[in-house]
Amino acid sequence: MIDRSRTQRPDSSPTNTDRGVSEVLGFILVFSIIFLSVGLLYTVGFQAMNDYQETEQLNNAERAMESLTDNFNDVLRYGGVNDRYGELTMREGTIAVDEGGTTVNIEVGDNGESIEERDNDLFNAYGEDGTIDLGEFSYTAHGDTIAYEGGGLVRADEDRSEWSTDLKQPQIRCEEGSAASITLASVTADDQSINPSDSTGVTMTEINRDTKVYDNDEVTVQVEDDTEYEAAWESMVGSNGFDNEDNSLEGTCEADGDIVITLVEVGFEY
Repeated sequence: MIDRSRTQRPDSSPTNTDRGVSEVLGFILVFSIIFLSVGLLYTVGFQAMNDYQETEQLNNAERAMESLTDNFNDVLRYGGVNDRYGELTMREGTIAVDEGGTTVNIEVGDNGESIEERDNDLFNAYGEDGTIDLGEFSYTAHGDTIAYEGGGLVRADEDRSEWSTDLKQPQIRCEEGSAASITLASVTADDQSINPSDSTGVTMTEINRDTKVYDNDEVTVQVEDDTEYEAAWESMVGSNGFDNEDNSLEGTCEADGDIVITLVEVGFEY
């Protein structure tokens, strides 16, 4: 007869080796989770911080360019002011002057006659094709551009034809019961650019000023469709009393008095 009470059963309790393996695996698992979490937080946090810095830099540049625009436009508003100086404090990006820029034509009267056809000897800023190249003074960083053009200020992303907006209106006014007024700046300067590392002083100087008063009741500002700031100019030629049907690049003013047009050629130094 077998004494079952004395039968030996396998010892199922964990050995020291089993416990050691479990502890190592647990340590590896916990360490991996911590490592991945830190890496994820670093990547996301670094990208968020970088995006924040870029946004702040562009917002600061926008405010600085708005201040410069107000300052520069004293040259357009007042005939006795020949130059204006301002500073841009930027550690990154590119400051540039471009003599090309947006092309504009101005027509006076309901027959669509260009002012170049009327006064070719007066408006020296007009080109041979009967239009005027406004040129631009711009700041570009991280793909975005903020540009002073024609006396207005615009901002656009890297694909300028897809998105742009006006920040400051040019000196274009059409008010009921008074004369219409159009004053535009045209940049005459060699194309140049710099990458500032600190504060950069910029001077805009009047080179030539032409003013003409027309005894007509209608004036149209036409912007060529190859402008890099289409949406911004659609807004600008449809503001301040001008009407642009279907949000086009053509704004018309039906004035009750005379039409005063001033073109100011300007240069930039920095």
